[in-house]
Amino acid sequence: MAVLMLRDAPVYDIAKDIVLNAQLSPFTPLQHDTKKTYETWRKNRAYLKSNRMAERVIAQAGGYDTKEARRRLSLSDGYWVKYKHDNDTLFGSITPYINPFSVLYTQRGTARSSSVPEAVIGGSQPKQWKRGSDGVVFMQKTETPQQVHAEMLAVKLAQKCAIPVMDAFVEAEAETENDGRIYANQYTKQLPYGVINLVNMTSTAHSLIPLDQLGIWVNGYNPASVAEGYAKAGVTGDPLPAAILQVVFDGIIGNIDRETNNSNWAVFMDNCTGARTASAMYDFNWANLRSINEINISTIAGFIKKANVNEIAIAHAVGIGKNCDDLGLEVWATNAKLFVSVLS
Repeated sequence: MAVLMLRDAPVYDIAKDIVLNAQLSPFTPLQHDTKKTYETWRKNRAYLKSNRMAERVIAQAGGYDTKEARRRLSLSDGYWVKYKHDNDTLFGSITPYINPFSVLYTQRGTARSSSVPEAVIGGSQPKQWKRGSDGVVFMQKTETPQQVHAEMLAVKLAQKCAIPVMDAFVEAEAETENDGRIYANQYTKQLPYGVINLVNMTSTAHSLIPLDQLGIWVNGYNPASVAEGYAKAGVTGDPLPAAILQVVFDGIIGNIDRETNNSNWAVFMDNCTGARTASAMYDFNWANLRSINEINISTIAGFIKKANVNEIAIAHAVGIGKNCDDLGLEVWATNAKLFVSVLS
């Protein structure tokens, strides 16, 4: 008999299919809180088998038979599974957010490395959560050097544009774990190896819930579709302004992955109140530094015109383009000018 918890609040009785706290449930009022909905969320929350690094870390920690793995602890949200007869275990005593990874996860009594077997880590590429000696928790992701370069520059551009984004760093030496960090705002040149570290933007106070976990699918070329997805996920107020900015930014950097991958659209949730907002942007490893994004920009512009938000989109394109010029990002600057031209 198991209960889905958000921190120490019971939210869903899995066996009886009863929602115990609708406000804190991952399922929104616009969805039916059924067993099928829960199973969809649970399956979509799991990592893909193509992520061999996650498979290896889980195996090193004792596999899926460990209590930690069965509890489905995460470093993206505060959800976990608790058995009804367990009256002693509290979230604060087990969550990897505030407990040393090597204390939580051991194999045959031997302290492990700083990696954590995160059973719900998203995406297909090899990645793992790590904690540095300074306490910074980050996702280490393996990419090609070109992908790392594009993603670092995309994060740097977003920061310069004051667009909420997941911070990132690379290490000056490939084998350096905690020292020699080069954060996005300091990044200037491509390194010869393909490892990027993405700083965790969630905490015990806030969860990240990707739309695909909720069974919500959006067209990443269409701001109205993205805004509708945010609304279905429980975002209050008008999510269209945030959606326009994010779609225009993706178009300018030629990031086809976020335009087609629903796991890269998400909401932040306050773990106390359940309030939800559009999340910061993340995952830019498919940004294109080489080719003009003419076809996709034309597609996005068509949706923008249909929504009659040309002026807002043009203002975003002008501002982002100026920052592209300042950073010497010629292809992206050209994409921004193309946006303005098509929408004018």
